[in-house]
Formats: sequence, C-alpha cells, structure tokens
Amino acid sequence: MPVSVGSRKGLSSVVAAAEKGRVVITSHGRPVAVVDSAERLDEDLRKLRVAAGAVMEFAATTAVEAAGKRWDLDAVCTRIGIDSSRVRERATNSQ
Repeated sequence: MPVSVGSRKGLSSVVAAAEKGRVVITSHGRPVAVVDSAERLDEDLRKLRVAAGAVMEFAATTAVEAAGKRWDLDAVCTRIGIDSSRVRERATNSQ
C-alpha cells in the first residue's frame, strides 16, 4: 500500500487491513514499513523460537551420531543453509 493511499484511508483503515494480512507500506514503490497484527507477529516469533530449537537439537543429535566427529553450530547452519548469527541472536533473545 503506498504511503499516500494509507494516509488518505487513515490509520483505522490500515489497521483493519492488517487484521486480514500484512500490509506493506511503500514509498515510490519501495517497501518502507510493515503493519501486522500482534497475534500474527507473536505466532511468527513462536515459529522462529521453535525453528531455532530444532536447529540446536539437530546440531546436538548430529554431533552424537557422528561417531566422534563433532559439528559446531556454524558448520550445521552452513550445511542446512541458514545464518548461524541469526540463530544465536534468536536464541539469546528468547531467553
């Protein structure tokens, strides 16, 4: 939704639209903000915590099963194609 449209419609209209789905506010065609429901945001954060836990569990299980070969978080994340710094950040923020 362009900023100009959101401005014309008013905040209550943008919030109502966000209850149905994420609203991306754009300026000159570029995304500049997102309006989302608190419920959806909480669910996304829960999913990220679950995913971070799954990565940690995978790393631990892989390390045990690797017959003496140890895998650190960076190696596991590289192997499955995710950013280990984001996993660490999420793990720190969820504590």
